[in-house]
Amino acid sequence: MAPRWWYLRHGVAWSALLGCCGAALAAAGALARWPSTAVVLLPALLACCAAGAGFAFDERAAAVVAVTPRGAGWRRTTRLVAAAVPLVVWVAVVLVRPGDLPLDRWAWWSVGAAALVLASGAAALASRRQVESPGSLLASVAALAVMSPVVVSGFLGWESAYPMGGLTASTWTFWWVVAAAGATAWAVALRPGIRA
Repeated sequence: MAPRWWYLRHGVAWSALLGCCGAALAAAGALARWPSTAVVLLPALLACCAAGAGFAFDERAAAVVAVTPRGAGWRRTTRLVAAAVPLVVWVAVVLVRPGDLPLDRWAWWSVGAAALVLASGAAALASRRQVESPGSLLASVAALAVMSPVVVSGFLGWESAYPMGGLTASTWTFWWVVAAAGATAWAVALRPGIRA
């Protein structure tokens, strides 16, 4: 277990990952102060957590660690611990319900889990393709992808992709597709093979 902890301490871009988690907690603080802005701040909080999950697979020395005897599967499964940190932040914030919001906790936990599985799965897949730092690109893509349904539904008057008043059938379907895409990315990233 000691090699895994050493690798986690030294191999993960903790400053970026924890910075995103700190931004999520700041959004939770703003949500506690202004609960009427939950339509925007809850997805923003989720965007911060999803962005943080992308940084879990940044590898500063990809060319060096690609040839180590431990292997790529060992590295990616070890980094799962780092990818779980934004999920823990998300679960804690939804559990606390800042601003005493009447949240459907299971619905929001499911939405957060789906978004984080997709973000971390995409980062793990990029790691498999030997992209040294997928976090900066994935963080911006995740933030845009998580926030764009808020903007689009606000402008066009469509049903929100987020369970503000509970999950509808179409919202469940959307988030199950997101979770399935994330699970597929993880399955491809963790499969044994020649690639690092």
